[in-house]
Amino acid sequence: MFSNLDQISIVVILFSLCLGGFTKGVISWGFPVISLPILTIVLPPTSALFLLFFPIIFANIREINFKNLSYYKNLIPFSIGIFSGILIGSYIFHNTKSETISIAIGVTIIIFALINFKGFKINEVLVYNKLFGLLYGLFSGVIGGMTTVLGPLMIIYLVSLNLSKERFSQNVSFLVFATLIPLYIMFFIYQKVVVSDFLVTSLALFPAMFMQYIGLKVRDKIPQKTFKNLTLIFLTFVGLLVLYKHIL
Repeated sequence: MFSNLDQISIVVILFSLCLGGFTKGVISWGFPVISLPILTIVLPPTSALFLLFFPIIFANIREINFKNLSYYKNLIPFSIGIFSGILIGSYIFHNTKSETISIAIGVTIIIFALINFKGFKINEVLVYNKLFGLLYGLFSGVIGGMTTVLGPLMIIYLVSLNLSKERFSQNVSFLVFATLIPLYIMFFIYQKVVVSDFLVTSLALFPAMFMQYIGLKVRDKIPQKTFKNLTLIFLTFVGLLVLYKHIL
């Protein structure tokens, strides 16, 4: 899955892991959203997704509050919806050409960046409605499973809940961690993975976790709004780059 990587590809991979980990540390989200589209510049989407297997798990599990799982009970309808949606979206992902998926990733990233520049939020009446949470979760899961970009619609939902910074961080990590279960169940059903592939994703942990640690240390020292806006600008550029590579 990761054979025949040249020096440029290795540099791009390291850059994506470091930037994704740092972004996750600073603003609580953004690891796969940042890393995945960069990785698809030098790797097929399936290889890019598996490279992030261990880094995404450990990046999110370290911020989950396991002592107070009751914090997450309001997310149950949304979680059920997104779990089901990912199964559907992942089926589409594994039965579609890599180039088509890469284009879908690029478009999704650009749309997400533009929506977040506008500071879009879901109406408070809707965001606390269980049926809406279930249906919105289902839609989010289908898009996330199909493009492997799980964060965009999920972040919009969580931002609309107006949580404190700490609770927001915990909820993001909990939801991302939960969505990895159906995502990688489908991955292992459709993709052949060998021992050396697990070694590569294990090695990817080191730069990602180190940069997340750095990001956590500077989380309160960097203006989050400014960093977020810079992240969205960068995402727009990456999305355009992905489209350029696979369309032109």
